[in-house]
Amino acid sequence: MRKMEVLGIPMKDLTIRESMKKVEQFFADEKVSTIALITMKGLIKAQDSSEIKEWMSSLDMTVAVDADILHAADINYRSRIHDVENNVFVSEFFKKLVRQRKSVYLMSQTEESLKKLEEDLLSCEEGLRIVGKAAIDDLEHDDDFVINDMNMKVPWVLISNLESPKREQFLKENHMKMNVRIWLMLRADRDLQTRAKGPVRRICDKLMKYWFQLRLTRYKEQMNKEDD
Repeated sequence: MRKMEVLGIPMKDLTIRESMKKVEQFFADEKVSTIALITMKGLIKAQDSSEIKEWMSSLDMTVAVDADILHAADINYRSRIHDVENNVFVSEFFKKLVRQRKSVYLMSQTEESLKKLEEDLLSCEEGLRIVGKAAIDDLEHDDDFVINDMNMKVPWVLISNLESPKREQFLKENHMKMNVRIWLMLRADRDLQTRAKGPVRRICDKLMKYWFQLRLTRYKEQMNKEDD
């Protein structure tokens, strides 16, 4: 495990082996443990929002899914770069759920994003045992309805792709009410699988890399000025 800080946000980088051991500890704990996949876009938003930064700092495990994040923290080990570029954590986590027959509950903002989430998950690991799902914006009920439905299904893992600020709000208000062991938070606009990218996606990725590097440069310049 290596401590790192990117854009002023402290995180920890775990190897796949360390991550899977941590997951086993989470399953054994009598509380909700939170895991989130962290992107360059997410770090930029966290730098601009105290609410998102607080949410990110409160997580039990963060998993970088862009190799540029590791490079920014001077973590350049070939094995770690390979793991990040190939989404190995996601693959190993889902395989563990299938091997151990851990049930899963899905939560998203809309029916459309919920359908995409389910399709993405099953394309990664078709053996996932999904026992329930909810699109919170399309329900006429409040969050307690979702919590009650989730707790009745007694899943081991909650997987969501809520957008900010609903993600932070739901965590803050309902964290202690949920009867799950792990809450895995994904981004709604991020594919889980590595696949061939079309020209539009490649252009978007290049623009994000450029913007991320620009923000890193500005942050370092600011830190240098404060040290002078």
